[in-house]
Amino acid sequence: MIRHVGSTDTRANAHSPVTETPDADGWYLFGITHPNLGRSKPAETGSTDLDGALAQLDLGSDHEPVQLLVRGSLAAVVRQVSLADFSAEALQARLGDPALLSLAVQRHNDVICAVHRQWPVLPAKFGAVYVHLDDIATAIDQHAEAILAKLRLLGDCDEWAVHLYVNRQIVRAAIQADPALDSAQQELASAGPGRAYFLQRKLADDLAERTMHVSDDTALAAYQRLARWAVDGVAERPASPSVDADGEAEVLKAAYLVHRARTGDFLADVRAGAEPGRAWRCTYSGPWPPYSFASIPEGYGQ
Repeated sequence: MIRHVGSTDTRANAHSPVTETPDADGWYLFGITHPNLGRSKPAETGSTDLDGALAQLDLGSDHEPVQLLVRGSLAAVVRQVSLADFSAEALQARLGDPALLSLAVQRHNDVICAVHRQWPVLPAKFGAVYVHLDDIATAIDQHAEAILAKLRLLGDCDEWAVHLYVNRQIVRAAIQADPALDSAQQELASAGPGRAYFLQRKLADDLAERTMHVSDDTALAAYQRLARWAVDGVAERPASPSVDADGEAEVLKAAYLVHRARTGDFLADVRAGAEPGRAWRCTYSGPWPPYSFASIPEGYGQ
């Protein structure tokens, strides 16, 4: 049975730096949930109660068990940790060891996923450590109404990641076949060497610009097409998309918050876009906890 920890200090403590008490214990925050807002349809696997789901987690024999800090109808998912493990020196060493860092991130994600499979959750950022348990309790009490509203919005929803790629060679070939370019090509063919050089440059620049516009329009249309199945969505374009040997470039990274009742429709549309032999394709992954839509804000508890 998961032990429910309680806040005993009534002070409104600030989020104390780990460096102040490196030999003491602190509290690692995984996220905040509402144990009574379970899925409308129970998951095929996993426990029907939050305690049971967390008790099944294997974080290693050297780790303290995951616990619940209950504040009214809300609960913070926490674990007691040594603050020395999260000092500046310890964190720097961890960043220099990819295997150790990957394991820590995986364990963080495992806990959040265990909650998310059955209950809505606001994930905390990786490495969110508090010196005092009351820091977490006070922050929940201060923001309880907003937290509860967001958890209700996230109920029965998953995050899906979608990456959109455009084959610029196919797009460019289609543009070059446009009859509107015939006159420019004819002018180039009959021009003298000097004028031909400038006309060639102009045609190349126009072709590159039109290719970019088509890529952007394709990305926007694909995003909007999938967004109709989602509760919410966010997207960004790579700052400088690279083009591979086949002329394919990633033009959009998107995340969608999809209600589980609409997952089938959403995935059918995504898979239709993943068919080969067209000017664009997409890849996808999920379902994930709502990292892009429900993270606890930076500065939480300060």
